[in-house]
Amino acid sequence: MEIELADQHVFVLDERLTVDEIRQRAMDRRSGAFGSGLGNLLQRPKADDIELVASQRRLEPFWHVACQARYVYDRSRDYTIPASSPEVRQVTVHGEEYTINAAAGGFVLPTVEHCREEFGAELFVDGVSGAPAPDAAAIVTGPRQEVEDLSGLGGEDTIVLAPEQRASFVVRQLLGTMMKPVQADRIIEESMTLQNIDLYYRPWWAFEFHWKPKDKKAVVELDAVTGQMRPGQALAARVTKMINRDALFDIGADTVGLLVPGGSIAVKVARLAIDQSHRTSS
Repeated sequence: MEIELADQHVFVLDERLTVDEIRQRAMDRRSGAFGSGLGNLLQRPKADDIELVASQRRLEPFWHVACQARYVYDRSRDYTIPASSPEVRQVTVHGEEYTINAAAGGFVLPTVEHCREEFGAELFVDGVSGAPAPDAAAIVTGPRQEVEDLSGLGGEDTIVLAPEQRASFVVRQLLGTMMKPVQADRIIEESMTLQNIDLYYRPWWAFEFHWKPKDKKAVVELDAVTGQMRPGQALAARVTKMINRDALFDIGADTVGLLVPGGSIAVKVARLAIDQSHRTSS
């Protein structure tokens, strides 16, 4: 088995909505932030009774890993060739004579099949929970900025969530789906190319509202890429934990073999200058 590793990247998706547009959408939905249903409809808060007390920009991580597999092999197969008519008794093929099997109405021709299979797959995984990120495929093709120094991601008004899942977690999942048993007499090529091992940061905005007469608080969260809204729990606490790039991209020529299912498989890795620009600058 040969595994080829692609360069590893970190991207931040560009916000497609302005801060004012995002804030206005949140303001338009502030009444709904305090719940729905019959009971809440009877006590629906007036917009004037709700004030915006805090906002927060948050960068949330997800992984994109893509792989292409290629299997080239030979295998022996017997082909049953039908005779052209009932009176045929023998057939000569390339100097070899074959007897017609009367019951089968043909003869058996031993062959060697030359096979090639190529297929690909990709995974989008939430960097915190490890769950699938179903809408990520639709947004990774949009505008983005590559980041070399992760320490520069955060700012005074931006919270950067550190991934709980590392690259090896996602790659192991993907390789498990790509491995397949091959029935062959001779394997010529068995290779996988990890075309993408990328970490993306997706910008979200969270707005905390205060319903003054009831002294209740609620949070509205908006995706700055798609405009999608989701209910929020609370503003995220500022985390001082440093995000270590080398720890996140814990895959290299000396470790990727451990991720391949089946401990008896010999793995040869071609390393493609993984993260060289980062390593030489540090």
